[in-house]
Amino acid sequence: MAAPDAPPNVRLASGALKGTMRDGVAYFGNIPFAAPPTGPDRWRAPQPPRPWRTARDAARFGADCPQPRRDATDTAPQSEDCLTLNIVTPDPRASKLPVLVVIHGGAYFVGSGREPFERGVPPMVRQGAVLVAPNYRLGRLGFFAHPALTVEAPQAMANYWLMDQVAALRWVHANIAGFGGDPANVTIIGCSAGGSSINALMATPAARGLFARASAHSAGGLFNANRPIDQAQEQGMAFATRVGVSGRDGAALARLRALPVDAVLAGDSGAPDFGAVVDGHWLPRPLSALFASGAIARVPLISGSTSNEASVFGLMGFDRAAMARRFGIDLDSVSASYGVQDEKELLRQVQTDFLFTSAAMGMTQLAARAGVPTWSYHFDYLPPAQRQEPGADHCADRPYWFGQSPATDPQSTALARTMEGWLLNYMRGGDPNGVGLPPWPANQPGTANPLLIGETIRSAPQFHARQLAPWYAKWERESGQKFGWRTTS
Repeated sequence: MAAPDAPPNVRLASGALKGTMRDGVAYFGNIPFAAPPTGPDRWRAPQPPRPWRTARDAARFGADCPQPRRDATDTAPQSEDCLTLNIVTPDPRASKLPVLVVIHGGAYFVGSGREPFERGVPPMVRQGAVLVAPNYRLGRLGFFAHPALTVEAPQAMANYWLMDQVAALRWVHANIAGFGGDPANVTIIGCSAGGSSINALMATPAARGLFARASAHSAGGLFNANRPIDQAQEQGMAFATRVGVSGRDGAALARLRALPVDAVLAGDSGAPDFGAVVDGHWLPRPLSALFASGAIARVPLISGSTSNEASVFGLMGFDRAAMARRFGIDLDSVSASYGVQDEKELLRQVQTDFLFTSAAMGMTQLAARAGVPTWSYHFDYLPPAQRQEPGADHCADRPYWFGQSPATDPQSTALARTMEGWLLNYMRGGDPNGVGLPPWPANQPGTANPLLIGETIRSAPQFHARQLAPWYAKWERESGQKFGWRTTS
């Protein structure tokens, strides 16, 4: 390991990097994995990064991809020149360390590769792991369908966010050995939109062979996970109208590409509504249909969610009426499965289960049915100071997986060590189980057996079978496929 007063250096085919030391490990930031998607390259597949001649300063984060500012404290620089990634490694001179690629969340419209460093460098890096955190295009810059784009590039349209993520994985495969990592031992992980991205990377043929295992957290996947290209084009044309551009031809597209970034951001307001597009190439069919048919990466998969995923719906103001309007859900029709009289609590549980719990259990079930090794979990842990709350909020488990407890009490810090241990074992060998850790049974086709992670840890066969049954029935009706779910305990 380089001494703290000697900045770590790495030489790549594209040029040399001069990093820095952070929390006792080597950090390299703002590394281009693709050329800037600007000007005529806006809404095009990412292009190879441009080489540089002199050593590149890699001691800081790069610009975030353009996004709405969340509050007055959000002062991070933004630019369309944002297709960069950050790497931390215990030693660039090491060999064949396991690699964790973290896809950030943020409802596909905010966030960046800074996310894993919010509490400092995750301690798992010091235990012999390389961590990579890329940016990808967000909002309308990452999710845009338009008739002129379909004509221009019929095999590279709409899913620019996914193209960016695949480009980052290809860069990792080609370059990570220079940071001590093993390109044949890459795990991908993400929460929220990051978790949904993991499902998409499992499904897209373009990512085959680029990762060895996957971990999708609070991801969804059965409902509201994607939209057909025709719907995406209608939404794209509506956006174009809002920003004052009419027409369906190349001239209209040129005007859209010439818009200032602020004008693009201003074209969308209200709750974010961005998601994967079934374009026939990057995503040949809906995500759950690809999982159900086994047309996914045949690598181990972990999937889980938290006990109060409804917290994210609260941020968006989704009430009973919004659930009916946006998702076609009538609370009264499912209330018998919940046995809850209080409307507020019923809404909370339905919001938690509809998109998240059902998918965390269901996507691993579909993958297990195809012969993929899977493990599922349900996170219901609250630190002592928060135990009056109804459950663990959306993505509340994320820091624990990285060994970073948000609370300092002994139980919370011990849980962080346990969950970090599961993840490290999974990264190293494809199975979270190991010496000194609570056992985590793999799923069997036809029944979920999630690990309940709370003040105690235990497996729960047929977890929430009664209240999840309506959601699997809904999926069967809408997909035209049979789930094979056994609801008897």
